Amino acid sequence: MSELERRLADYLAHQQPGARNLSVTNLARIQGGSSQETYRFRATWEEEGRAVERNLILRRAPPAGLVVAERDIEFTVYRALAGHGVPVPGAYHFETEPCWLDRPFFIMDLMPGKPGHFYASADPYDGQSDAVARAFWRHLGTLAALDHRVLGLAKIRNGKADDDLWSRELDWWTAILEKGEDVPEPIVHAAIRWLRRHPPPGPVKPAIVHGDYRAGNFLFTPDGRISAILDWEMCHVGDPLEDVAWAIDPFWPMTRHLALEEGLREWEASSGLVVDRLALDWWRLFSAVKACAIWTTAEASFTHGEAREMVVAMSGIRAGHFHRNLILTLMTERGIAA
Repeated sequence: MSELERRLADYLAHQQPGARNLSVTNLARIQGGSSQETYRFRATWEEEGRAVERNLILRRAPPAGLVVAERDIEFTVYRALAGHGVPVPGAYHFETEPCWLDRPFFIMDLMPGKPGHFYASADPYDGQSDAVARAFWRHLGTLAALDHRVLGLAKIRNGKADDDLWSRELDWWTAILEKGEDVPEPIVHAAIRWLRRHPPPGPVKPAIVHGDYRAGNFLFTPDGRISAILDWEMCHVGDPLEDVAWAIDPFWPMTRHLALEEGLREWEASSGLVVDRLALDWWRLFSAVKACAIWTTAEASFTHGEAREMVVAMSGIRAGHFHRNLILTLMTERGIAA
């Protein structure tokens, strides 16, 4: 048993005083993410005379990553959304005391399915691209239709706000950009100025916004079902078109697998809302700015030695370059002067 397995077993035994002979095995890091460290493991124990075996996931805060999020957000959202039509893992224990695993963490179910390798494969969903894409839009529409207050999510970011959601989010990401950038980025700040001067139409209603709803952040099964939507660290309340715009960003395009108009029809049918195309255009430019803020944070954390994983460095270089060019393209299309 490794040191981390032993410490994890001690924690689970602490949380489950009725368990006997609890052990943790097969602990393995899942690579790819950088906003949280993710491990899969098997826990076994005896309880009330029966043997119990569970395949679980450990999500632990890294020393540094792409975004800085409140560490309880993902756990809180998983608990709130359970049973409400959006597929999420069961979540069990959230811990902030460093005596257990040094940094904040939580434990959740290992869900069936796998992520699509959307960067490297022409068929990332094993022949089920149409079914997966339609489920992708339906689940996002279901999320937009939910009432965050009824679900007990009024305490997440913007949870008590009814207006100016666009400006709250623009302020949020502008602050993150400015904190991370060593040298100001003129084109990104030009887009921010334009966004402030041309507010979008207000949303029909405040909605739960995933914040990173895209290809790569869900699991799918061989029958084309989405078994779990993951990575809710940036969840907040806002305009539901923010998620729509992020989902169609050309860096991770679901439009490869289902035409945009078809996807928006699926979203409208499950959300009960209608897409305002002018507002969606505003949120597309906002999404490119938000992406640049994330990549700037990644670049800064790697440059200053807070993160050493190459996925963080490459995010700052490859994705940062892509989204700066995307800002130029979107501004050119709209005749926006820098």
